[in-house]
Amino acid sequence: MRTLSPLAIRIAVAVTLVLAARSPLVAQTVTEWSAEQRYAISVHVNDAALQKLMPPGWTIAPSTAPGNPGGNINVSFIDRMIVFDGQGKQYRAGSSRYIVFTVPARNAEGVSNNIIISGLSPEGPGAYGVNLTATTSRVQKSATTQAEENSKVEERWEFAADSGDRVDLQLAYRRAPATKSKAETKIRSAVRPDFTRTYRIEQAADVGIVDRKVRRLR
Repeated sequence: MRTLSPLAIRIAVAVTLVLAARSPLVAQTVTEWSAEQRYAISVHVNDAALQKLMPPGWTIAPSTAPGNPGGNINVSFIDRMIVFDGQGKQYRAGSSRYIVFTVPARNAEGVSNNIIISGLSPEGPGAYGVNLTATTSRVQKSATTQAEENSKVEERWEFAADSGDRVDLQLAYRRAPATKSKAETKIRSAVRPDFTRTYRIEQAADVGIVDRKVRRLR
Protein backbone atom coordinates (compact mmCIF):
# COMPACT_ATOMS: atom_id res chain seq x y z
CA MET A 1 0.00 0.00 0.00
CA ARG A 2 1.27 3.46 -0.87
CA THR A 3 -0.08 6.74 0.47
CA LEU A 4 -0.03 9.87 -1.68
CA SER A 5 -0.38 13.25 0.00
CA PRO A 6 -2.37 15.59 -2.24
CA LEU A 7 -0.73 18.89 -3.15
CA ALA A 8 -4.08 20.30 -4.22
CA ILE A 9 -7.63 19.08 -4.63
CA ARG A 10 -10.21 20.81 -6.79
CA ILE A 11 -13.90 19.96 -6.69
CA ALA A 12 -15.94 20.94 -9.73
CA VAL A 13 -19.45 20.55 -11.07
CA ALA A 14 -19.11 20.86 -14.82
CA VAL A 15 -20.89 20.71 -18.15
CA THR A 16 -18.44 19.38 -20.71
CA LEU A 17 -18.51 19.42 -24.50
CA VAL A 18 -16.02 17.03 -26.12
CA LEU A 19 -14.66 17.62 -29.61
CA ALA A 20 -12.34 15.23 -31.40
CA ALA A 21 -9.94 15.44 -34.33
CA ARG A 22 -7.57 12.66 -35.42
CA SER A 23 -5.13 15.07 -37.06
CA PRO A 24 -4.66 18.86 -37.36
CA LEU A 25 -6.02 18.66 -40.92
CA VAL A 26 -9.38 17.18 -39.87
CA ALA A 27 -12.14 19.46 -38.60
CA GLN A 28 -13.29 18.85 -35.05
CA THR A 29 -16.73 17.38 -34.45
CA VAL A 30 -18.75 17.11 -31.25
CA THR A 31 -18.49 13.56 -29.92
CA GLU A 32 -19.97 13.89 -26.44
CA TRP A 33 -21.80 16.14 -23.96
CA SER A 34 -21.90 15.48 -20.24
CA ALA A 35 -22.81 16.93 -16.85
CA GLU A 36 -20.47 15.68 -14.15
CA GLN A 37 -18.77 16.18 -10.81
CA ARG A 38 -14.98 15.89 -10.70
CA TYR A 39 -12.36 15.68 -7.98
CA ALA A 40 -8.93 16.57 -9.32
CA ILE A 41 -5.96 15.77 -7.10
CA SER A 42 -2.45 16.80 -8.07
CA VAL A 43 0.53 14.90 -6.64
CA HIS A 44 4.25 14.53 -7.28
CA VAL A 45 5.80 11.17 -8.17
CA ASN A 46 9.31 10.25 -9.34
CA ASP A 47 10.06 12.32 -12.46
CA ALA A 48 12.27 9.71 -14.13
CA ALA A 49 9.72 6.93 -13.67
CA LEU A 50 6.94 9.13 -15.01
CA GLN A 51 8.97 10.22 -18.05
CA LYS A 52 9.19 6.57 -19.17
CA LEU A 53 5.41 6.64 -19.70
CA MET A 54 5.53 9.64 -22.05
CA PRO A 55 5.21 9.19 -25.83
CA PRO A 56 8.30 9.99 -27.96
CA GLY A 57 9.01 13.72 -28.20
CA TRP A 58 7.10 14.66 -25.04
CA THR A 59 8.58 15.73 -21.70
CA ILE A 60 6.78 16.07 -18.38
CA ALA A 61 6.18 19.67 -17.28
CA PRO A 62 5.52 19.81 -13.51
CA SER A 63 3.23 22.54 -12.24
CA THR A 64 4.71 25.87 -11.16
CA ALA A 65 1.43 27.19 -9.73
CA PRO A 66 1.81 28.69 -6.20
CA GLY A 67 -0.77 26.35 -4.71
CA ASN A 68 0.57 23.26 -6.46
CA PRO A 69 4.36 23.48 -6.93
CA GLY A 70 5.89 20.38 -8.44
CA GLY A 71 2.65 18.54 -9.19
CA ASN A 72 3.44 16.25 -12.12
CA ILE A 73 0.42 13.93 -12.28
CA ASN A 74 -3.26 14.71 -11.95
CA VAL A 75 -5.71 12.12 -10.67
CA SER A 76 -9.33 12.85 -11.63
CA PHE A 77 -12.24 11.04 -9.99
CA ILE A 78 -15.26 11.56 -12.25
CA ASP A 79 -18.96 11.04 -11.60
CA ARG A 80 -20.73 11.52 -14.92
CA MET A 81 -24.41 11.97 -14.14
CA ILE A 82 -25.71 12.69 -17.66
CA VAL A 83 -23.94 11.63 -20.86
CA PHE A 84 -25.08 12.13 -24.48
CA ASP A 85 -23.29 11.31 -27.72
CA GLY A 86 -22.64 13.77 -30.54
CA GLN A 87 -26.20 13.29 -31.86
CA GLY A 88 -27.78 14.09 -28.50
CA LYS A 89 -28.69 10.48 -27.70
CA GLN A 90 -28.02 8.85 -24.35
CA TYR A 91 -24.58 7.22 -24.35
CA ARG A 92 -24.57 3.66 -22.99
CA ALA A 93 -26.32 3.70 -19.59
CA GLY A 94 -26.37 7.51 -19.54
CA SER A 95 -24.06 7.78 -16.51
CA SER A 96 -20.64 6.48 -15.48
CA ARG A 97 -17.95 6.65 -12.77
CA TYR A 98 -14.29 6.36 -13.61
CA ILE A 99 -10.78 7.58 -12.79
CA VAL A 100 -8.05 8.94 -15.09
CA PHE A 101 -4.36 9.77 -14.67
CA THR A 102 -3.02 12.67 -16.74
CA VAL A 103 0.41 14.25 -16.95
CA PRO A 104 1.14 17.87 -17.95
CA ALA A 105 3.75 17.75 -20.71
CA ARG A 106 5.25 19.68 -23.61
CA ASN A 107 7.01 18.77 -26.84
CA ALA A 108 10.11 20.16 -28.54
CA GLU A 109 8.02 22.79 -30.34
CA GLY A 110 6.78 24.12 -27.01
CA VAL A 111 3.24 22.77 -27.40
CA SER A 112 1.68 21.97 -23.99
CA ASN A 113 -0.91 19.24 -23.53
CA ASN A 114 -2.18 16.93 -20.84
CA ILE A 115 -1.20 13.33 -21.64
CA ILE A 116 -3.57 10.63 -20.39
CA ILE A 117 -1.49 7.63 -19.34
CA SER A 118 -3.98 5.33 -17.63
CA GLY A 119 -7.35 4.99 -15.98
CA LEU A 120 -9.98 2.62 -14.65
CA SER A 121 -13.35 2.70 -16.37
CA PRO A 122 -16.36 0.38 -16.79
CA GLU A 123 -16.37 1.57 -20.41
CA GLY A 124 -13.05 -0.21 -21.09
CA PRO A 125 -10.00 1.29 -22.87
CA GLY A 126 -12.01 4.29 -24.07
CA ALA A 127 -11.19 6.67 -26.91
CA TYR A 128 -7.58 7.06 -25.73
CA GLY A 129 -6.95 3.31 -25.54
CA VAL A 130 -5.28 3.45 -22.11
CA ASN A 131 -7.92 2.55 -19.51
CA LEU A 132 -8.18 -0.76 -17.70
CA THR A 133 -11.69 -2.18 -17.62
CA ALA A 134 -13.09 -1.52 -14.15
CA THR A 135 -14.93 -4.46 -12.62
CA THR A 136 -15.68 -2.20 -9.63
CA SER A 137 -16.45 1.51 -9.99
CA ARG A 138 -18.32 2.50 -6.86
CA VAL A 139 -18.86 5.82 -5.08
CA GLN A 140 -20.53 6.60 -1.74
CA LYS A 141 -21.33 10.16 -0.67
CA SER A 142 -22.87 11.88 2.34
CA ALA A 143 -23.21 15.57 3.24
CA THR A 144 -24.02 17.44 6.44
CA THR A 145 -25.05 21.09 6.51
CA GLN A 146 -27.47 23.57 8.04
CA ALA A 147 -28.85 26.99 7.15
CA GLU A 148 -26.41 28.76 4.82
CA GLU A 149 -23.16 27.12 5.89
CA ASN A 150 -20.95 25.28 3.43
CA SER A 151 -21.59 21.56 3.67
CA LYS A 152 -19.16 19.01 5.08
CA VAL A 153 -18.89 16.04 2.74
CA GLU A 154 -17.57 12.51 3.23
CA GLU A 155 -16.91 10.24 0.28
CA ARG A 156 -15.42 6.93 -0.72
CA TRP A 157 -14.49 6.00 -4.28
CA GLU A 158 -13.50 2.44 -5.17
CA PHE A 159 -12.10 1.21 -8.49
CA ALA A 160 -10.70 -2.23 -9.29
CA ALA A 161 -9.77 -4.31 -12.34
CA ASP A 162 -9.25 -8.05 -12.87
CA SER A 163 -5.51 -7.32 -13.18
CA GLY A 164 -5.41 -6.58 -9.45
CA ASP A 165 -4.96 -2.84 -9.93
CA ARG A 166 -7.06 -0.96 -7.41
CA VAL A 167 -7.62 2.66 -6.35
CA ASP A 168 -9.42 3.59 -3.14
CA LEU A 169 -10.09 7.24 -2.23
CA GLN A 170 -11.54 8.20 1.14
CA LEU A 171 -11.84 11.85 2.06
CA ALA A 172 -13.78 14.35 4.11
CA TYR A 173 -13.83 18.04 3.26
CA ARG A 174 -15.64 21.30 3.82
CA ARG A 175 -16.91 22.94 0.65
CA ALA A 176 -15.61 26.42 -0.13
CA PRO A 177 -17.36 29.16 -2.14
CA ALA A 178 -17.30 28.08 -5.78
CA THR A 179 -15.90 30.12 -8.65
CA LYS A 180 -17.72 29.95 -11.97
CA SER A 181 -15.51 29.72 -15.06
CA LYS A 182 -15.15 28.48 -18.62
CA ALA A 183 -12.17 26.46 -19.78
CA GLU A 184 -10.84 24.71 -22.85
CA THR A 185 -8.24 21.96 -22.63
CA LYS A 186 -6.75 19.43 -25.03
CA ILE A 187 -6.01 15.86 -23.95
CA ARG A 188 -3.61 13.58 -25.80
CA SER A 189 -3.22 9.79 -25.60
CA ALA A 190 0.08 8.36 -24.36
CA VAL A 191 -0.28 5.30 -26.61
CA ARG A 192 -1.65 7.19 -29.63
CA PRO A 193 -0.11 10.68 -29.34
CA ASP A 194 -1.62 11.84 -32.64
CA PHE A 195 -5.12 11.35 -31.19
CA THR A 196 -6.47 14.33 -29.26
CA ARG A 197 -9.74 15.53 -27.83
CA THR A 198 -10.63 19.12 -26.96
CA TYR A 199 -12.84 19.71 -23.90
CA ARG A 200 -14.90 22.87 -23.59
CA ILE A 201 -16.08 23.20 -20.02
CA GLU A 202 -18.42 25.43 -18.05
CA GLN A 203 -17.92 24.78 -14.36
CA ALA A 204 -18.29 25.92 -10.78
CA ALA A 205 -15.16 24.88 -8.91
CA ASP A 206 -13.71 25.22 -5.43
CA VAL A 207 -10.62 24.08 -3.60
CA GLY A 208 -11.76 21.91 -0.72
CA ILE A 209 -10.18 21.69 2.73
CA VAL A 210 -9.27 18.00 2.87
CA ASP A 211 -9.17 16.02 6.12
CA ARG A 212 -7.91 12.70 4.74
CA LYS A 213 -5.42 11.31 2.26
CA VAL A 214 -5.50 9.28 -0.93
CA ARG A 215 -4.57 5.62 -0.90
CA ARG A 216 -3.57 3.71 -4.00
CA LEU A 217 -3.63 -0.04 -3.54
CA ARG A 218 -2.17 -2.64 -5.89
